Amino acid sequence: MNYLKSITTSVLQSTGVTFPFSIGERIPGLDSSSSIWEIREGVKRDDGTPLTLFIYDSTLPPFQPGNKDRKTLFQLARNALKKLRTIRHPDVIKYIDSVETETHIYIATERVRPLEGVLRDWETGGALAGKGKGKEEWIGWGVKSISTALAFLNAPPLSQHHAYLLPSTIFVTPSLEWRLGGFDLLTGREDQAGVLWALGGVAPGDVGERSGPEVRKGGWGVLRDTDSALSDTYLLALLLFTLYNPLSPLPSLSSAPTPSSAGLIPKSLFPIWKKMLNPNPRTRLSTISFLDEASQSGFWSSNPLVTLVDGLDNFELKSESDKMGLLRNIKDAASSGTLPPPFVTNKILPSLLHSLSLPTAPSSSMLPLVLELGKSVPPSEYPKLVLEPVVRLYTSPDRGTRMALLDGLNEYADKMDNKMVQEKVWPNLITGFADTVPVIREATVKAVFPLSSKLSDRILNNDLLRLLAKMQMDTEPSIRTNTCILLGRLAPILGPNTKKKVLVPAFARSLKDPFVHARVAGLMALMATVDCFDREDLAGKVVPNMAFTLVDKEKLVRDQAFKAMNMFMARITDMVKNMPDTVLSEEKSNASYGPVTTTSSTTTTNQAGLANSAAGAAGALAGWAISSLSKQLSTPDMNSTMSAATALHVPSGASPSVSPMNSPRISTDSTTINAFGSTSPSVPGPSSGKFTNSTTNGKRVPAGGSGLKLGGNANKKQGGPGPSSLVDMVASEWDDEVDAGNAWGNDDLIDVNADEDDWSAFESAPIPEIVVPPPQSYYVSPSAPKPSSSNGNGNPKPIQKTVSSNSPKPSPVAAFASTTKPSASPLIPSSNSVKSPALSTTSTTDDWGEIPDTNDKSSSSPQKVAAQTQSLAGLSKEEKEKEMARRRAERAARIAAMKEQKKGKA
Repeated sequence: MNYLKSITTSVLQSTGVTFPFSIGERIPGLDSSSSIWEIREGVKRDDGTPLTLFIYDSTLPPFQPGNKDRKTLFQLARNALKKLRTIRHPDVIKYIDSVETETHIYIATERVRPLEGVLRDWETGGALAGKGKGKEEWIGWGVKSISTALAFLNAPPLSQHHAYLLPSTIFVTPSLEWRLGGFDLLTGREDQAGVLWALGGVAPGDVGERSGPEVRKGGWGVLRDTDSALSDTYLLALLLFTLYNPLSPLPSLSSAPTPSSAGLIPKSLFPIWKKMLNPNPRTRLSTISFLDEASQSGFWSSNPLVTLVDGLDNFELKSESDKMGLLRNIKDAASSGTLPPPFVTNKILPSLLHSLSLPTAPSSSMLPLVLELGKSVPPSEYPKLVLEPVVRLYTSPDRGTRMALLDGLNEYADKMDNKMVQEKVWPNLITGFADTVPVIREATVKAVFPLSSKLSDRILNNDLLRLLAKMQMDTEPSIRTNTCILLGRLAPILGPNTKKKVLVPAFARSLKDPFVHARVAGLMALMATVDCFDREDLAGKVVPNMAFTLVDKEKLVRDQAFKAMNMFMARITDMVKNMPDTVLSEEKSNASYGPVTTTSSTTTTNQAGLANSAAGAAGALAGWAISSLSKQLSTPDMNSTMSAATALHVPSGASPSVSPMNSPRISTDSTTINAFGSTSPSVPGPSSGKFTNSTTNGKRVPAGGSGLKLGGNANKKQGGPGPSSLVDMVASEWDDEVDAGNAWGNDDLIDVNADEDDWSAFESAPIPEIVVPPPQSYYVSPSAPKPSSSNGNGNPKPIQKTVSSNSPKPSPVAAFASTTKPSASPLIPSSNSVKSPALSTTSTTDDWGEIPDTNDKSSSSPQKVAAQTQSLAGLSKEEKEKEMARRRAERAARIAAMKEQKKGKA
């Protein structure tokens, strides 16, 4: 090969010709005594296209002693180049390029191998060997291809004599398709200067022995007056014998052929073969008639391989039932191994992929078959042969095609590189998030994780999370659940700032979802991502936002919630072991901070199917996906094109039954908030009830009344006094700072209601400044009690406030700030020495000052009244009436005492 390259380079440099090919290894299978050509592998230098090079070198010695000089045969090489350059047919070897010098001719064609070498592979059980009648069917298919090409050359207007039909002039492509070559002697019937008339006898091979009786008797010149379709038929008949009897010599044709002389030629073909060998050219069967009679005899239709290839070539013209039948036949044949792997990968796969791009293709059945057949493709050829056509299908608006692509994504996702995913797949994939058909949206959500490792940081931490924020507001519960599961699985590869801002709000939204499995998924996601949270996040965000699920109406959720809580508490306990005992100064070490609320850990038994550890939750989350939607598109949706919804977020007026923000689990029982801020453990929910316990001047005030709604500012607007107690101030600040609709963001997160319910920014989002009010305005100083505020009649205004559990719920990531009355709960000790730290919703380092002891005798009168006030929750109607009567009497007595006091002062 090196010698050939050096000779080629020197020759071309001397002539000034630029050689556009790179010459590779010699292709075996072609005997040098049967052809003037040397066949080598080649590559086109400008685009890297693989090809086959036919090289003729006139400087080499003669083939055999006594043969004419190779310069004489140079005319045959020039004739082959001239004819091959001008003739185009699917069954003729495809010409690509050529280079001609005074001594050399290079013809570049499509990749082919000599038929003789391929037949040897079949005989020796090589890679091309099939099972059963595979070889016989393949030869029958090849005979049809060669006969079709020969009939094309013989028929007008070409009317060409091939006259060189030998096994050495037939070639096979990588897809095992047969191609007709050997145009060395190809001459037109009207061409008076054709090479066939003068040089037919010098061509290598045994063409002289195979030619018809008229040629052996009168020479090649007699063909000028003979129909080319009749002379080439004789050569075709002997080629058939050689193909079916490769080890047998040619039969004696001095007498009429017999079935025994036909050897292994199919019986249905023998009568036709006999007509093709008629010694009289005028009565001999022509090549065109051979095709017609072979079709009528059923020779082609009984060949499964021919039927399969014809079906692939005319796939778009077939009916729906015929298409499905053809696909079943391909699947069965491929699974049984009767089809050679090269035929599957280079013929069937490209044909299916081409048909799959058509709008009428049954993509839901074709694409799985394509991906299954693609498993046999070598890794080096998989990207070009399978990946590129499959990725192009993402641009199709057909829903059936998109669904098939998403369902089979696991088969080819790992074979795509990052650039292909980011530039070709992702821009088309995201259209599925906005599709109007729910099954497409759900499949799109599930398809993100296999591609997540190949997405850029910008896509992961910004574009994708915007889309998932909207998907968590979807009307389909399975889509909301799978979105939560996806976020849990994506957590390890998200940016640190994104984890801190997004995970807790996202999972907290799932915990309020009306769909039970969405709530379970939220708990499992928190457990699976526990390593993403530090101790401040666990104690200040995770635990407070999942605590209400401990009393969920569904046992499935409660069981998982207790397991999650036990795991979080154990982790927090381990995290605080090395923390200092105190960070307070010595002068403040003896200060009283009120009672400390203590709770006992709750341990529940394991439930089947529930995760009770971070590893278990991560494993369950990775293998669990809710799918309540049908896997099959309906017929109208299957044949329709994809369209985006007008909006992905749920409108504000949507029904509570479909909104993930409205949970039927929220209790409607009233909850009393006393002067110390203690609340009963109820789940925050939408404000739909009324305050049942508060009175003003002996009359009940509805929930919408000024000053009685949690965080209400009606008194401020009307010029009345502001909050006068700890409860008023905390409630007012809570309501002002927390937006109940902002479920994915709070004090240190961006507002998801901005930019149509998504995050407008993540890592680059500015964090709003947190203003901490002066601590002195939050509390009543024991040393200088302030007079209680009074209403317009001079009566003291009650400070007891009762809030419904359906009041506007705070953000799920806000910390609940409350201290509890010692006598209100059996879990709280009554000792005055127990202290309770106040929890802040805005900062973990706020100094909330000293909380006065609730049992201190110096406390103001309104605080005593509030401390003695009991909650009416759980009382019967009669008991409530008695209690209200008693309170009215006490209030009247206090008013009378105050009047007497004023008179005494006066």
